[in-house]
Amino acid sequence: MSDKYLAALVLLSTVLLSYFFLPLAVGEETRDLCIDMSTVYDQRFNWYNTNGSLPAYMGDHYLFNGGSTSNMYQDALSLASIKVGKAFALSARLSIHIGSESTSPRDEFAIFVTDDTKVFTGDEFGFVVRQDTASLYGYLQSPRFYEFFKEFKLADLTIGREETFNLKAVYSELDGRALIRFFVNDINVLVHDFPIVTGENLYLVISSKKLSPPSIDTSRNYMKVYSTCIVNLPAPRIDITGQDPTQESDSMYQIIVFTNVAILIVLLSMFFMMVRLSRQFRRPASKS
Repeated sequence: MSDKYLAALVLLSTVLLSYFFLPLAVGEETRDLCIDMSTVYDQRFNWYNTNGSLPAYMGDHYLFNGGSTSNMYQDALSLASIKVGKAFALSARLSIHIGSESTSPRDEFAIFVTDDTKVFTGDEFGFVVRQDTASLYGYLQSPRFYEFFKEFKLADLTIGREETFNLKAVYSELDGRALIRFFVNDINVLVHDFPIVTGENLYLVISSKKLSPPSIDTSRNYMKVYSTCIVNLPAPRIDITGQDPTQESDSMYQIIVFTNVAILIVLLSMFFMMVRLSRQFRRPASKS
């Protein structure tokens, strides 16, 4: 085999590898926006505190807590946004403890996505814990809503007991209609219409605020955040039966990875076989 054929084979292999793996690599860069729990105070987020301490980094989670002062805030706000497609999910794994109820509905813990990180009056949705009612809510906000803000009780919390939740709010858009589905521990508990935000850039926010007077002590209330992400999903049909599309997305992503690995193995095998044959053909004949 001549050198030009060998060079052509190498070029072909490179092109094929780029074809199959470049979309995967590019997609991975924009597929999700998450807090990195393996590093202290992920530098891709702004960490704020007012009249109190920063959220405490505990190794595998962040601790957001109440307090005994007024106008106390703890916030983690992503510096970069993620451009969302026709289907994406806000997910969070967290534990909540309400040691004592507050008297103010504005004492809360929250995890949400938003397109406005200046005055927070744009398109938003997520989860909020009201410390006055010891309840977990899902909420929707948009200037395109007549009411602007809507919230729905998803679960009651038990005073004095730490409870763990896997939360997802899944956005799907099809044929000019968008829905948000709220999941609590993989159970679809609420479906609601939402304005179309496909193509917008959204930010991830985790927040604790205590606005009640100093005479109200909420320091025994806290939220442990073990993970939280915005994840772009394949655009599915709108399905309100309760199926969680994030599971389908994970399975599809694994199939893509395994398929590309198999293709790489086949291409490498072909390459080494052709190199070996090339060496045999180029070996000089022995003298008789």
